Amino acid sequence: MFGAWKIKILLIVLAIGSSSHGYRILGLFPHPGLSHFKVFHPIMRGLANDGHHVTVLSYFPDAEPVPNYHDLRFEGQEVLTNAFSLQDFTGRTFIDNFHEFHELVVWGMDSCKAALDSPAIDQILEAHRVAPFDLVVMEVFATDCMAGIAWLLQVPLVGLSSCAIMPWHYDRVGLPDTPSYIPSEFSTFSEEMSFWQRFENWLVTRVVKHLYRIVQISDNRLLKEKFPNAAIPDVAEIVQNTSLILINQHYTLSGARPLVPAVVEIGGVHIQSEKPLPTKLQQIMDQSSNGVIVVSFGSVLKAATLPTAKRNAMLEAFARFDQQVVWKWEDELDNPPKNLYTQKWLPQRDVLCHKNVRLFVSHGGLLGVSEAVHCGVPVVVMPIYGDQFLNAAALVNRGAGVRMDYEQVDNVTYIASCIGEGLSDRKRRMAQSLSRAYKSRPQTPLDLARWSIINVIENGAMEYERSYAPKLPWYIYYSLDVILVLLFAAITIVFGVSYGCRKLCCGKQHLKSTKSNAAKKKTKKQ
Repeated sequence: MFGAWKIKILLIVLAIGSSSHGYRILGLFPHPGLSHFKVFHPIMRGLANDGHHVTVLSYFPDAEPVPNYHDLRFEGQEVLTNAFSLQDFTGRTFIDNFHEFHELVVWGMDSCKAALDSPAIDQILEAHRVAPFDLVVMEVFATDCMAGIAWLLQVPLVGLSSCAIMPWHYDRVGLPDTPSYIPSEFSTFSEEMSFWQRFENWLVTRVVKHLYRIVQISDNRLLKEKFPNAAIPDVAEIVQNTSLILINQHYTLSGARPLVPAVVEIGGVHIQSEKPLPTKLQQIMDQSSNGVIVVSFGSVLKAATLPTAKRNAMLEAFARFDQQVVWKWEDELDNPPKNLYTQKWLPQRDVLCHKNVRLFVSHGGLLGVSEAVHCGVPVVVMPIYGDQFLNAAALVNRGAGVRMDYEQVDNVTYIASCIGEGLSDRKRRMAQSLSRAYKSRPQTPLDLARWSIINVIENGAMEYERSYAPKLPWYIYYSLDVILVLLFAAITIVFGVSYGCRKLCCGKQHLKSTKSNAAKKKTKKQ
C-alpha cells in the first residue's frame, strides 16, 4: 500500500517536471559504499540545481534535497561506514590481487541482486511510462547490472567511476590499455615500473579483465529472472554503447595517459567550498603554531580497530614530534600523548586546508588523497587494500608522499622516520607544486561533469565522441591480421631470395664442375 502511494507521488512529480524546463535524469548507484557516493552526489545535485529533474536510487538519501532532486532507496545491503576492521589486514602479496578481485565479484553480485529486489526499480519503470527519462547515470565499478535497466528505458548511458577505472572498463569506450606504463587499479605501482612489475601488471590486468565475465554472466541471469519476458541483451553488449565515462582522477596525480573524448577526468569533483570548522577544533588548529598532523583512515576503515601494538607504536611516534596531532578516532584512548586530540568524525577537507596543517597520515583513499593534493599537504600513506596502494605509488612518484607499510607499523622508529620525511621541506614544496597544477583547470570538475552529461543528451546521438575501437574484433584492434600478412610476405621474400641464391650458387658450382671435368678430359686426350 505504501509502495503504491510512493509510485503515485513520483508519477505526479515527474509528470509536472515533464511539462517544464530541464531534462529528466536517472541515477542508479547500487553500491553501498559512502565514499563512492560522495563522488556521485555533487554531480547529481548539481544537475538538479541547474534545473534538471533528477531522480537518484542509492543507499544515501539527500539530507537537504533541492526541489528538483528526488530520492528512492535501494534495499538489501548494509551501508559501508566504519565497516572494516584493521585487525583483518596483513601485508600485501601478489595473490591479494585476485583475493580483492574475488571480493569485488561478490560485491557486484550482491549489489545487483539487492538492487533488482528493491521496489524502487519497479517504481522507476512505472514512472518512465508516464514521464520518460532522458538519460541514465550509473556507477561503473563491480557490476553492469544497471545497464540492463538503461536498456529497458531505451535511453543513453553515462558511467561514473569514483576511482581509476577497472581493467574491464577500457574496452567498452575504446580506451587504450597499455600495461607497460598504465598501472592496474589492483596494482601497487606508479607509471615507472621495473620488468617484473610490468610483468605482474600485464598478467593481473589481462586475467581479471577476462574473469570479470563471471560478474556479467551473473548480471544476465539476475536480469532474466527479474524480467523474464524482456529479452534483455547480454550486459556485455549493452555497455559497449556507453556514451560517456566520468573518472574521479586527474593526470597531475595519476599520470598522463591517452583518453578518448568519451572518457573525461573529473578528479576532485567532490571537493566543495571551504566551510567553518567546529569551534573547539578551530581553536586547536589556530593555536597550533608548530603545525598540525592530521590522521584519518576514511569512512570505511574503523581506526579504533587498529591492533594494540600498532596503535601504541603510532602514539609513541606522534609523541616525539612538536606538532599537534588531530586524529579521527571512534573510541576513547587510554593515556594519549599531550599533543593528541581525537574526534569521532572530521570535516576532512576543511581541516586539511587549514593554514597550520603540515602533514596528512592516511590509508590512501582517493577522496582523502585528492583533498590533500588540493590543499597542498604532503601525505604519509599506509595503504590497506584496493586502490590505496595505487594512490600511494602516485604520491610517492610525484614527490608529495611517503609510503608507510602496515606490517611495519609496530616499529616506533620506522613510523617516526616516515613522519619525519613527510614533514620535510622538500615534501612540502612538492605537495604545493602538485596542488597548483591540480587546481589549474579551465573549469571546475563539477562544471565539466555537468556539461559532459548534458552534452550526451543534446549531441550524443551522433556519437561524435565515441571511438570506433569497440566495434573492432580484437585481432583487428591489435592489427594482428596486418602483422600476419607482413610476416607472411617477409617469410615469402626471405624464402624466395634464399631459394634464388641457392639456385644461383648451385648453378655456378655445377657450371664450374662441368668446366673442370671437360678440362680434365681434354688433358687425358692430349
